[in-house]
Formats: sequence, structure tokens, C-alpha cells
Amino acid sequence: MTTMRSILWQDLTNAEIADLRDAEAIVAIPVGAIEQHGPHLCVETDALLSRGVTLRAAQRSKVPVVVAPALPYGFSPHHVSHPGTISLRLQTYMAVIEDIARSLTASGFRRIVFVNGHGGNSAPLRAKVTELVTDGMPAAALDYWTPSESVWIPMLEGALKRGGHACEMETAVVMALKADDRAEVARLLDGAKGLPARTIQPWVAPGHPSDPLTQAGAAWPPIFQADDCGYYGDPGAASEELGVRILEVLADALARFFEGFAATPLRLGVARDAAAPSISAPLAGTRA
Repeated sequence: MTTMRSILWQDLTNAEIADLRDAEAIVAIPVGAIEQHGPHLCVETDALLSRGVTLRAAQRSKVPVVVAPALPYGFSPHHVSHPGTISLRLQTYMAVIEDIARSLTASGFRRIVFVNGHGGNSAPLRAKVTELVTDGMPAAALDYWTPSESVWIPMLEGALKRGGHACEMETAVVMALKADDRAEVARLLDGAKGLPARTIQPWVAPGHPSDPLTQAGAAWPPIFQADDCGYYGDPGAASEELGVRILEVLADALARFFEGFAATPLRLGVARDAAAPSISAPLAGTRA
């Protein structure tokens, strides 16, 4: 494994980045959103979480990972009824993702990962990654919470046993990331305390007894209009201690993903000759 002066792309010289390219490092790009997060969390929450988890995973990965500057803005039109939300249009968001991938590919990097922190970005990222890979660019995308869901969901203590928005998990992990700022942790605890659990999806109008969309797995954005409380989940159940435990689980699972991603031969591009499939070989130091 190469020795890196810093795992942060922005701290490095172009010569150091070239060395990381030659060492076949993975480039991880945290992507988030700037949007309302209820009455207690900052509007940068999704970007803060994706960046924090990605940094910790890169630090403990057994393969070299360099973390590019985070993309703070995302696709958040379903939050614009609330002040503080800054949303890119869908075509703008997907164009930015493509331009980042093209730039990294042009620099010679052979494994790129967009680490997502906002649910509204998930579908656009998957669609764009499908196009990028078939066009020959080695870009993957995943939500930071997904690789470890089976571990952290049972750790939740509140009424909603899943991830939400400004929920127990997000609130707890923000506390863990802000641990050095005791005044901010106290503010978060005070702000979340007493917030009633919300276990019905935001897209259902208050008082309606059923949610056929969730039952069927149908697509509909969680619309947070101006009369909405701005969160989904049970933030009042969050604690700093829970956040520290969940953050460890999130970072460990993402680090293992980086290692597996580096070691896996992957199909890349379009190859119409059955005798000549296009395979992107594992990265240096991971081949059996």
C-alpha cells in the first residue's frame, strides 16, 4: 500500500496525485445535499455525513483510497418548500456527476466511487453510473448506509426501525461527528428531545390511514411541504453514544466495500464480440 501524506485530494500536489494514480488508488467522492433537516439538524447534514463516513472508511481501508472534495449540492426539489434548501435540477446534477467522473478518468484513475448521503440522489446516481460504465468510465455509486444496514438498524432504540430523514440515525451520527464541539452536541440533544416519533412516510397527507406506495415499493418522493415537521423517524431517541457505535459500523462496512471493489474484475464498456469481453482488472496489490 502506498504511503499518503494526506488522504484528502485537495491537500495534495498534482505530482502526489499522479503517484496515487500509479499506485491504483480508489477515488471516493462524498456527495450530499443542502436541504432542510427538521428543527434540529443543520442543512449540511447529508454532505456532513457522507464526508465523515467516507473519511473514516478511507483511513481504515487496506487499499489506498483518496477522498476528493465533497459535492455538497444534490437533487432536492422535494425539500424546497422549506428555507435553506439549495437544489440542483436533475439534468444539472447528472451533468456534474458525469463531469467529475470524466475528469478523474482523464487523470488515469481506474476505480471511482460516489459515496452518497442523500436519498434523493440515489436514483439519479444509479442511472448516471449505468451510463458512465457502459461508456467506459469506471464509476460506482452507493449510499453510505447500505452496506451495514443489517447491523445498524437493530441498534436503533426509537419507534422507526429504519433510516429516515433527520431521523434517529442521522441525528446520532451527527452528534458523533460533532463530538469535539460540546456546545453543539448539547444543542442537538436539546433540539431533538421531545420531538414526537414520525413513522408514516412524509408523502402521505396527515390523517390518512394507509400507505399503498410503501407497501408496493412504488416511487414517490417524500414531499416536505411548508406545513410539514421536516423530519421522518424518531430523532428524540438519538444519543451521542449510539452515534459513535453506528459511525464505527458504517465506516467499517464502507472500508470493506473499498477493498472488495478494488479486488474485483469488473465488466466495463460495451463489447459486442463474445470472444473479446471487456474486463477491468483488479487494482494493484489486490490480485490473487
